[in-house]
Amino acid sequence: MEPSAATSAPRLSCAHCGLPIAVSANSHSEVIYCCSACRLVALVVGKEQSEHNWNLVRLGFGTLLAMNIMMISLLLYSGSLETTLIPVFRLVLLGLATPALAILLPPFLSGALRECAARNLNLDTLVACGSLTAYCVSAVHALGTGAVYFDTATMLPVLVTFGKIIESSAKTKAADLLHSLQTLLPASALRVAASGTDEVPLTTLQVGDEIRVRPGERVAVDGLILEGSSCIEEAAFTGEFMPRSCQPGERVIAGTVNGTGVMLVRAERVGSEVLLHGIVSLIDQAWRNPSRAERIAQRAAALFIPATVAVAAGSLVCWALSGNLGQGMLSALSVLVVACPCTIGIATPLATSLAIARAARAGIVVRGGSVMEEIAGVEVCYFDKTGTLTEGKPGLQQVVSFCPSTDQREILGRLATLEAVSGHVLGKTVLREAAARGCVVGSVSAPLAVPGSGMSGDVFWQGITKTVTAGSPSFVRASLGGGQGEDLEEGADGCSIVDVAWEGSLRGRVLFADALRPDARGCIGALERQGVATILLSGDSHAAAASAASQAGITRVEAPRTPAQKLAAVSAGSSAGKVVAMVGDGINDAPALAAAQVGIAFGAGTDLARQAGNVVMISGCLRQVPWLIGLSRQTARIIYGNFALSFAYNSIALAAAAFGLLHPLLAALAMVASSLAVLANSLRISRYPDEPGPEGYTES
Repeated sequence: MEPSAATSAPRLSCAHCGLPIAVSANSHSEVIYCCSACRLVALVVGKEQSEHNWNLVRLGFGTLLAMNIMMISLLLYSGSLETTLIPVFRLVLLGLATPALAILLPPFLSGALRECAARNLNLDTLVACGSLTAYCVSAVHALGTGAVYFDTATMLPVLVTFGKIIESSAKTKAADLLHSLQTLLPASALRVAASGTDEVPLTTLQVGDEIRVRPGERVAVDGLILEGSSCIEEAAFTGEFMPRSCQPGERVIAGTVNGTGVMLVRAERVGSEVLLHGIVSLIDQAWRNPSRAERIAQRAAALFIPATVAVAAGSLVCWALSGNLGQGMLSALSVLVVACPCTIGIATPLATSLAIARAARAGIVVRGGSVMEEIAGVEVCYFDKTGTLTEGKPGLQQVVSFCPSTDQREILGRLATLEAVSGHVLGKTVLREAAARGCVVGSVSAPLAVPGSGMSGDVFWQGITKTVTAGSPSFVRASLGGGQGEDLEEGADGCSIVDVAWEGSLRGRVLFADALRPDARGCIGALERQGVATILLSGDSHAAAASAASQAGITRVEAPRTPAQKLAAVSAGSSAGKVVAMVGDGINDAPALAAAQVGIAFGAGTDLARQAGNVVMISGCLRQVPWLIGLSRQTARIIYGNFALSFAYNSIALAAAAFGLLHPLLAALAMVASSLAVLANSLRISRYPDEPGPEGYTES
């Protein structure tokens, strides 16, 4: 999860809400906005230079005039005025509407002209056309006879402006996630050196610096605890609100909050390389990667405006041919006013952005709207075992010698020497056990590792060099020519096995046991209730994998499997037409993670695994797997609901307007109401509940 990957492309963001903008780098050289809502709101509230006060006064004064026009219009509609006063009030309306439109329409006119110059049409075009048409028709009638629609002409831009303010605020709610993450880092850190301690800016820190973290402070770097113990609050990264107890030798993340202890931390990543900046970059990238539903919505919105103009023109022509030109103009006006492309073009990407933001708030990075959309359809989920389904902290249970001339001490010593260069979780356990038993570790040359299987090398131990091979029983057996080790898993009792051989003979076997994660069984049960089949896909022995699967409630086990075999299994599932997810954390899981439609990498895993997965679960909580699927399915339901509401509203409203059944003012109110309804539906995603405890799962 390297930040540089995300920052290599131009970072173009909306000047108002901060969301990324999918435009070419050379398409704009000025301040840019992601939509007309943000541009209009920025203009109204004064985010463009020194126009702040004037724009607020303009909106307020224009709204005041529009409300007075509305009240006078209601008097005219009521029929309670004397006939001699009606022409006077019509002229008063003309006098009020003229300055009101001069104040309210400029943002819409500039937006419409800009889009027309780019050969596009948007809501600004409809508002400008509808409002100006209503004003022109009314102005002509005010000086003669006929109906006037000054209320529609002025209230339309007022209602749309306030609707867009709400719409823009909703988008800002999604973008606030990035802003809040970026403020987690402290402004400075207390650097410890031989000459003393200094409070320094974060920009001056380097890898290897030692940082003193005092109680209540935020950690400034990703690093290793050298001294001290404390409890670290990591809720912003993992979604887990209970503090984590940390001791020397454990790692901490920049942006987390120290508890009551004092710690000395050695910096391993600083500046733009810390995990926090990587998360921000990944979310930024995700927002630039639209889903299929978003792309459909964007194409539909692009076609909607020309279609609306065509319907308005057709309505005008049909009514005129029937001898009722006045009704034709009224119907055409209503069509222009009632059309609402916002429900199609804005609500769908907003729903996706909010879903990605909601997942990130729970400590899950989803790399794009297309990934979020794919998660909803997951039918099969493969799980790795060690470090994924289990705690990843195996304990050494037993060292078995198969050769009378080889004692357990030599088996452990040579294996520990070989594993010292592997970095494998079992290797770390062997090294800890060797140190605890006082077993000296030698040196190794020409090490050769086969991910997911084992390794070999020339091990110098106790003054003697021997070529040692260690790994799974099948791997070691193959290295010996297949002549030994027929009882591959005999006596394992569900333990993980590492066989050790040298000089052409199987010398010993080391057994490990790894505890199941406490939320594993609840996770598998929740997935089954969601209709997702689960399969354990492990490089460990079949007995160990079957034992873990039985405890978790998984009925299908494929083990032992090499990385290539894991890749083949996942690819076969995808080829069968299934939407496949893979959950893993190790180097041997990387090919399968990359091949799955949804690759879920645990944040505690290797960099390779995190890069291969298109979902990164920083907390490593299995309960978040069904929670994320539930969030994705809820998002899909909301998007489909938005599509259905938009289609139904526009079909009914446009038909009613074209047939003369909808007054322009009611059309304006209906347009704003439909936009707000779809936005409110999308905002439900931000209130999606937190994941429950290990035993309590629901799909909201």
